[in-house]
Amino acid sequence: MRRTAALFAVLASAALAAPSIHAQTLTGAQAQKSPQAEVFLAYESALIAKGMDGARPYMTAEKVEDLNSMVKAFGEEGFKQFLEKMRGGAQGEARRKQIEKVDVKGDHAVLEARDGPNAVTVQHLLKTSDGWKVHVRR
Repeated sequence: MRRTAALFAVLASAALAAPSIHAQTLTGAQAQKSPQAEVFLAYESALIAKGMDGARPYMTAEKVEDLNSMVKAFGEEGFKQFLEKMRGGAQGEARRKQIEKVDVKGDHAVLEARDGPNAVTVQHLLKTSDGWKVHVRR
């Protein structure tokens, strides 16, 4: 019994001390070519080109609800202005180059893209049975 308790204590302490195997930080080209980056870029491109309906395949249900709340809060005109601002920013490969980091922890990820010297887009993602999707902050 004592041996089992001691073994358990050693294993528990090792598990707590060791970093998670499923946690990693991607930077540079690794971040820019990651599955999370691909979904982020597809989401932004679809949102700009086709609005909510076009971006829906790249979002979790919670993200769809989040954007719908934004539309309700700011109105259709406010949402159009939001999309116009997105259109004015970098797109495609230029947008990919702005991706600086992707922190992946299991089925959750946080992507950071530098929009300017003092502006960073932070996008949360969730791995679903259909692959990575843009999600809301947990």
